[in-house]
Amino acid sequence: MIQVLLVTLCLAAFPYQGSSIILESGNVNDYEVVYPRKVTPVPRGAVQPKYEDAMQYEFKVNGEPVVLHLEKNKGLFSEDYSETHYSPDGREITTYPLVEDHCYYHGRIENDADSTASISACNGLKGHFKLQGEMYLIEPLELSDSEAHAVYKYENVEKEDEAPKMCGVTQNWESYEPIKKAFQLNLTPEQQGFPQRYVELVIVADHRMYTKYNGDSDKIRQWIYRMVNTINEIYRPLNIQFVLVGLDIWSKKDLSTVTSVSHDTLASFENWRKTDLLNRKSHDNAQLLTAIVFDEGIIGRAPLAGMCDPMFSVGIVEDHSAINLLVALTMAHELGHNLGMDHDGNQCHCGANSCVMADTLSNQPSKLFSDCSKKYYQKFLKVKNPQCILNKPLRTDTVSTPVSGNELLEA
Repeated sequence: MIQVLLVTLCLAAFPYQGSSIILESGNVNDYEVVYPRKVTPVPRGAVQPKYEDAMQYEFKVNGEPVVLHLEKNKGLFSEDYSETHYSPDGREITTYPLVEDHCYYHGRIENDADSTASISACNGLKGHFKLQGEMYLIEPLELSDSEAHAVYKYENVEKEDEAPKMCGVTQNWESYEPIKKAFQLNLTPEQQGFPQRYVELVIVADHRMYTKYNGDSDKIRQWIYRMVNTINEIYRPLNIQFVLVGLDIWSKKDLSTVTSVSHDTLASFENWRKTDLLNRKSHDNAQLLTAIVFDEGIIGRAPLAGMCDPMFSVGIVEDHSAINLLVALTMAHELGHNLGMDHDGNQCHCGANSCVMADTLSNQPSKLFSDCSKKYYQKFLKVKNPQCILNKPLRTDTVSTPVSGNELLEA
């Protein structure tokens, strides 16, 4: 009989109802301080990994105990995941970090069938979870007691800018028109399901991102990892796995033109990806994350039905919020355009006030796709039959050996 050691941490909860605090997400008006209790079964004599494949935490929300079950997102990174930055003299420097024992998880709340969670457990618990239909955020508090966390509802974060935030979708009519025509066709029962698909993703952080985060590549890295983890949570119902194969940080200067005119920024990034990035890194889709503020309230733009196309399998996203979830939702939206999804109309429904493919980011954001989005995606698969998302990338159960290049370092 295997004996089990229960690793526990002190459990407590002290609500600060009505008080205010400045956290990563901004100024929060109402929050609770909790001390999560971690319960991890470890066979006696076994070596405990730094980040277990599955973990369980207990804490209180609104005075009621909750149990958060977490499972590592093992498909988050490819085996050949690489990161590229640029030296002061412009040399390209590529490293192959050891990411197999990472700390990014998906999860659920016990006894809540509709609950979801996307959590980073790197230094405490940071992320969001849905409990009884409401979105909560959690993050460590910078106190002398390192186990203290803040838990608060998304609605309690003060919004800096109430102006509408919109998507400037680019119509790629030549490739999109057959999907639009097929939209009214009936699907067979077999086609109504979602086959497993894999998108090998590269994210590029522009020079303004590098400046915004004070040249701290680690902060940029963690911010993006959390985003991609959330994107995977959003796309799980569609059976799509986004695998991060590369991160490119423009630490020296921008390598394509980035301006407040989103259409021009997208066109320049499309050309750079086709002529530069594709020649040195195999991938299916590339997204530019920029700290520039686009004109007319636009926070993202992507070509419709561009997935797998050498020119159009791209998107651009403004790093418009201190709430990681909102930027992740924006990138998930632009990826939806790449996968053939148009904006939702009034006839589209997902069971929430707003859906992922709404043309404007709602003040009550949802991680759900509408019935229209699902149908558009199914038609995209049927009409375009994109081949690049069929292959399953190798996971980081083992780490690849660095290969030759401009300049390669192993982290």
